[in-house]
Amino acid sequence: MNERDFVTRMTLPMRQAAAAVRWLEGRVPNKPKADEDSLAKSALTDADCVSQEILLAALVEVAPEVELDAEEDTPLAHEFECNRSEYRVRIDPIDGTLRYVSGDGLYAIILGVERNNEVVAALISVPQEDVLVRAVRGQGAEISRRRESFQAARVNADGNRVLVSHGVSDAALAAIRAEGAETQLAAGGAIGLAPLLKETTAGLRISAKPKGVSPRGWVAAFVAREAGARACGLDAELPPRFEPGVEGLIIASDQARAEQMREKLR
Repeated sequence: MNERDFVTRMTLPMRQAAAAVRWLEGRVPNKPKADEDSLAKSALTDADCVSQEILLAALVEVAPEVELDAEEDTPLAHEFECNRSEYRVRIDPIDGTLRYVSGDGLYAIILGVERNNEVVAALISVPQEDVLVRAVRGQGAEISRRRESFQAARVNADGNRVLVSHGVSDAALAAIRAEGAETQLAAGGAIGLAPLLKETTAGLRISAKPKGVSPRGWVAAFVAREAGARACGLDAELPPRFEPGVEGLIIASDQARAEQMREKLR
């Protein structure tokens, strides 16, 4: 796989998926999954399935040989089920479906590429912000706003918005707001792009024990790092490859801001 070619060719499908789910906002009901153990994990809409099928229809053409880890069981997912490859593509067609259904926070569309279990390329869209970011390992990240041409992604040096997941405690939220910052609820993929979004300097993601942050969290952290942001765990460095049980992520514009966020969580 040529990873740069891959993200280039998957850019239009990501835009199409983002447009589809944005148009369907408020038009589709939640159809909870029966096998999930939390409200956030059980949320599912027709928009998830439409978004995933748009991406998979393109993936069949761009990289039909890859292994696939897709969030939903849609028809085209079965095209990949017998594949064995050093490359795995992870897709979450709406990361934050509960946010999508409730209309109370930012959601994202995530497409990540792993080679031998390490993230090497990714695209993440935040439809409500009309932002798409794509990145390739060692080549930095590019950002497109309002479907304009891609530019080199840069972190925000200032701003007063912090994106937070549903697991952040009331005490931590109060501590963040006490310094004059605004908090906004968001899902993990959007949190990964936090320092790249307007007037936003950090994102905090807390995940339920014992599972911890999913592999998609590593995709978000990868994009943030390629853009020059700081991405780390709550108490230690984030392992280079997925490990279960990591309780959360801090994504910040720089090390000092990351330490400030750690202090708020304590």
